[in-house]
Amino acid sequence: MSLSVPPPITSAIVPPGTARLSRSLWVASFVAGIAVVVFGFLGRDAHFERLKGVIGGMVPDGDAQAVEGSTAVVFLGSLAMIALVVAMEAVLLMVLFKRRVWARWTLAPLVLLHAVVTVITADFVVAPGADGVLPTVLLASQFILAAAGLILLFFPSTTVWLLSEKFSERLSERPA
Repeated sequence: MSLSVPPPITSAIVPPGTARLSRSLWVASFVAGIAVVVFGFLGRDAHFERLKGVIGGMVPDGDAQAVEGSTAVVFLGSLAMIALVVAMEAVLLMVLFKRRVWARWTLAPLVLLHAVVTVITADFVVAPGADGVLPTVLLASQFILAAAGLILLFFPSTTVWLLSEKFSERLSERPA
């Protein structure tokens, strides 16, 4: 027989429906963002030619090699921004589902940054006309899904779930 008492077994608290729906919307947003990056990268040759014309028009006396380099930086930088925003949101969502309230507040300004990145990316990755319909739909749906997921994270049931860990920690710290 042991004199030490084993630690209590804590029960796993299941996230409420709004939090699970929010997570699903975020994951769908991530899939749409990754699809934008993949489709953009696969169609990069057509985008490069279009952007070379745009950048060449801005700098008519520019060196051809400099224009080509600038085109690559602008296009691949736009794709990298989308990938980076998706990665940051995914990491924060994982932290949030470990019931850390601060991650929800960090996601809020990140969604605003997401909107800015979406607008910038739309300028450089979306082809004009019918060729740009799929990337436009993917970019728009990516942002809308992320914003809807963020809104659900501020619903009362999600807030109670997130704060329940803090209250249970405080109660366990109290002397008997």
